[in-house]
Amino acid sequence: MSTTEVLAQIVPAGTWNADPHHSQVGFSARHMKISTVRGTFPDVTATLVGGDSPALEGTIEIATVTSRDENRDAHLVSAEFFDAERYPRAAFRATLVEPDRVVGELTLKGVTKEIELAAAFTGPETDPWGKERIGVQLDGEIDRNDFGVSWNTALPGGGFLLENEVALSASFSFVKAA
Repeated sequence: MSTTEVLAQIVPAGTWNADPHHSQVGFSARHMKISTVRGTFPDVTATLVGGDSPALEGTIEIATVTSRDENRDAHLVSAEFFDAERYPRAAFRATLVEPDRVVGELTLKGVTKEIELAAAFTGPETDPWGKERIGVQLDGEIDRNDFGVSWNTALPGGGFLLENEVALSASFSFVKAA
């Protein structure tokens, strides 16, 4: 069976919209070389089109970032990091969707770069209310400097407060449109 045929079984033809209550995009970055800081963007929209030519695209609202610390969140949306006032959304548009990977263009802070994400598709399943659902998990890594998210500060003992590599993780529950 070809990759296209396998994917068409996993993501049947039709349009699938992300359930905003069961989908989120997250990130994690090393802090001071000793811990990992995690955050999420809970306000995410995404659309998946199934069938022979699958497509995936989505956006996140930058100002919704949460890292469980109000001061850090305010710093993250400031001009030193994401600059949410000038760049209120980040966007992703897939150029290739396969059963185990998705390649596409990530636009963050006005910069567009190609990234590759490991992919896992689950379903389709019917929920208790009769709606068809597909799960999609995407994971990858970017260098934040590639997108102009470059703020940092030196540590007294050497190195920097933040690592440049940022892990991305997106978890979606897609519901088939009527």
